Amino acid sequence: MGIRIILASHGLYAQEALNTAGLIIGDIAKYVDVISVTADKSYDQCLKELLDLYASYEDKGSGILILTDIYGGTPAKAATYLALTAPDILVYSGFSMPVLMELFIAQPETLEEAGSVIERAYEMGLVRINDKLIEEGEQDGDQMDSY
Repeated sequence: MGIRIILASHGLYAQEALNTAGLIIGDIAKYVDVISVTADKSYDQCLKELLDLYASYEDKGSGILILTDIYGGTPAKAATYLALTAPDILVYSGFSMPVLMELFIAQPETLEEAGSVIERAYEMGLVRINDKLIEEGEQDGDQMDSY
């Protein structure tokens, strides 16, 4: 089966990011679950939801990758607790659409592969467009013709 993925965020960011990735790539939610920390949920409720989700996996595959939105936030703290108590978990914070897209396209089979995909996607995902315009303008002579 490969790895399972949990997206955890404040508000509905994780769910909407998954929905958006699905619009672009197609059916990708086979082994992806979402935890949304809304205003009515405490840290304890978030942690319980994450622990219950983890316990519900009859087949944990090659491990569980948890992507959270903000380092130090409630989803990341709950994921950190789980990572400290279970050996088959890898946690990253700061997930973005480029990271999700690369991850879903690559379909890594192991946590090690997933980590490589995520770290490469982070490097490629943040682009300062103004610099790209300058680079392309220097190459093309007139940057506006290509847009």
